Amino acid sequence: MDREIIKRIVDEAKGEEANLVIWDKRDTFTVEPKAEVSVENDYLKVTMEDGKATVYIEYDAIYKLVVEKERSNRSGTRAGFGAISS
Repeated sequence: MDREIIKRIVDEAKGEEANLVIWDKRDTFTVEPKAEVSVENDYLKVTMEDGKATVYIEYDAIYKLVVEKERSNRSGTRAGFGAISS
């Protein structure tokens, strides 16, 4: 996935104080707004609350990012960006 797209999505999640959901080749991660997210040259660095855990996710391993906004009275769909890798 492209670094600029990832940066734009991370910035949107921060601005909205929303969760960021990351799908990569290994797993799915939900990053809460309290976590520190850093867009580096080749990877996304996520430091969880109180620095107890740090996750590094290579851009090539990410195939979908979603900004999960809080749901109001009705359930809604997640809006996100995805890239299909071969």
